Amino acid sequence: MDTTLIAAIAAAALVLGLLLLRKSTKKSTPPTETASEQDADTVVQEETEVPELEPEGERTTAEAAVEPLDEKESQAELEAEAEETDREEAPAAHDEEEKKTVGEQPTETVAQTESEQADAEDTENVLEDLADIDEVEGVEEQPEAEEPSEIVETAETELEAAAPPCAVPTLTIEIYETRLREREAEQQKRLARAIAEQDNITRDHVQIELVAITDRIALLDDSYKEEMQWRQAALESLATIASDKDDEIIKELQEELSSGETVRTEKLFEEVAAQKGEAAAQAAFHGGRLAEARVDLYKALERYQQAVELEEDKGEYLKAAGIMARKLYRYRDAKPLLEKLVSVLEAQDPDSIELALAQRELGYAYALSGSLKQAGPLYKKAMKTIAAKLGQDHREMGISWGQIAELQEAKGQYEQAVPTYGKALSILEKELGSEHAGLDLILEKLAGLYAEMEEDQKSASLYARLCTIREKTLGPTHPKLAMALQNLAEAYRLQGQYEAAEESYNKALTIMEANHGKDHPAVAAILQELAKLCFRQKKNDEGEALQKRATEIFEKSIQEQEDLTEDVLNLQDKD
Repeated sequence: MDTTLIAAIAAAALVLGLLLLRKSTKKSTPPTETASEQDADTVVQEETEVPELEPEGERTTAEAAVEPLDEKESQAELEAEAEETDREEAPAAHDEEEKKTVGEQPTETVAQTESEQADAEDTENVLEDLADIDEVEGVEEQPEAEEPSEIVETAETELEAAAPPCAVPTLTIEIYETRLREREAEQQKRLARAIAEQDNITRDHVQIELVAITDRIALLDDSYKEEMQWRQAALESLATIASDKDDEIIKELQEELSSGETVRTEKLFEEVAAQKGEAAAQAAFHGGRLAEARVDLYKALERYQQAVELEEDKGEYLKAAGIMARKLYRYRDAKPLLEKLVSVLEAQDPDSIELALAQRELGYAYALSGSLKQAGPLYKKAMKTIAAKLGQDHREMGISWGQIAELQEAKGQYEQAVPTYGKALSILEKELGSEHAGLDLILEKLAGLYAEMEEDQKSASLYARLCTIREKTLGPTHPKLAMALQNLAEAYRLQGQYEAAEESYNKALTIMEANHGKDHPAVAAILQELAKLCFRQKKNDEGEALQKRATEIFEKSIQEQEDLTEDVLNLQDKD
C-alpha cells in the first residue's frame, strides 16, 4: 500500500502541477497606472530584442510538475488548482499525431528550440524602430479608418461589421447563453472525470475548450453576433451545395439550423465534403464553422484543414485553419497555413490592412513557437500598416501592443512589459470602455506583473477591478471570478490588510462550495488560506477549526486518489 500511495501522489502531481505554474502568471491591467504612449514607445525602442520564448513541445507535463510549487503546502492544493479554468489556464494540447506534450502556457508562449537559439541572438534591434509607428506620415489625416475585409479581419473587427439579415430569429441571445452555460457545465464534469482517470490528453483538450466557452460568455453580445453570421452563411450555402437533395430535407435542415441545432446540417456538409466535388471545400469550411460554434474546436480544425486541402488558395479557409491551429497550440500546423495566407494576400494587395493583420497573426505564431527572428520584422511591417490605415488608437493597435508586451513578459522583462501593457490597455479602454470583458486578459496580466514586482497595492487595485468585470460578465458564481478573488485576497494579505483578504477569500469559498460542494479540494485550499489569516490575527480557535476541516478534505482526496490508482494497477495486473 505504501508503494501505491507514492504512485498515487506522483500521478496527481503530474496531472495537476501545470495549473500551479499558472497561478504565478495570473495578471491584470491598470486603470490609472498606464504609461503614456511616449513612455511605451521609448521602452519598446530601448527593448531591442524580441523576448526569448520556450520551444514548442520542449516542456513536458512531467517537467512542469517538478518545478517550484510557489509556496503550495500540500498535494491536494495542486488538485484544487486543476479545477480552475480560464483563458490563461488553457494547457497546450497533446499533438496526437506526434505523441508529444506541448507545455501548458496561459499566453500560448513556448520556449525556443535549441536550433533557433542562434537566431534569437540575431534578433537584436528587430523591434527598435517600432517607435516610428507613432510618427507614420498621414495617420492623422485619415478621414475614416479603413476596416479589414472578411478575409483576415480579427474577431473584434469582424463583429463590428454590419450583421447580415437575421435568418435565425428563434435562436435568441438568451437561448444562446443558456446553451453555452450548459456546454460549460458538461465540460466541467468531463474535466473532472479526465483528472480523476488521469487522462491527460482529454484533460488538456477540455481545458482549452472551457477557456473558449468562458470567453464567449464574457463577450456574449459579440460572440452571439458572430455565430449568427456563421449560421447565416451556412444557411445560404446549404441551398447551393445540397441542390440534389429532396426539398423537404433541405427545408428540415434549414429549420434545424435556424432553431439552434446543427447536427444534421453538419452531417450533410461532411457528406458533401467527402465527395470531393465542386462544393466540397465550401461544405468542409461551413461544417468547421458550425463545429466551432459548438466549441468542438478539434473537429473545427479538422474541417478547416480539409477545406484548405480542397482549395488551397482561399484566404478565408487559410485564416480559419491557421488561427484555430494556433489556438490549439499546434504551431507546426499553424505556421505553414498562415505563411500561405500572407503569400496569397501579398499577391492581391501588398498594402492592404488584411495583409497587415495576417502578418501580425503569423508573427504571433512565430514568436509563440520560438521563431523569434522571423517574428520581429512581421510585427514591424504589420503595425506600421495598421497605424497608417486605421490610426494610432484603433483597437487593432491595442491588440498589437498587447502581444508585444506578452513577448517582453515571456523574457522576464517585467519593467518593459508593464508600460507596454499600459499602452495596450489605454487604447482598448477608449474603444471598449473601462468595464468591458475585452480588457480581462490585459488587466489580469498587468496585476500579476505588479505582484511579481512586489507592488502589491497596484496589484490589488487591478485585481479588484478584474473581479468587478468578471462578476458583471460571467456571473457571481463563476469559477473564474473565484480565481480573481483569491488573487485579490493574496494581494491584500501581502499588504497586511487581513480583514480585506479574509472577505475576498470568503467570497471565493462561497463560489467554490456552490460549484464543487463542501468537500472538494478547491474548497480545502481556500479554507487553509483562511486558517492562516486567522492565526495571523490571533483568532486561533477559528483558525484551528478551518485547518482541521481543510486537512480532512485533503486526506479524503488523497485516499480517493490512492484507491483509484490501486484499481488501475489491479486492472493492469489482470490484463
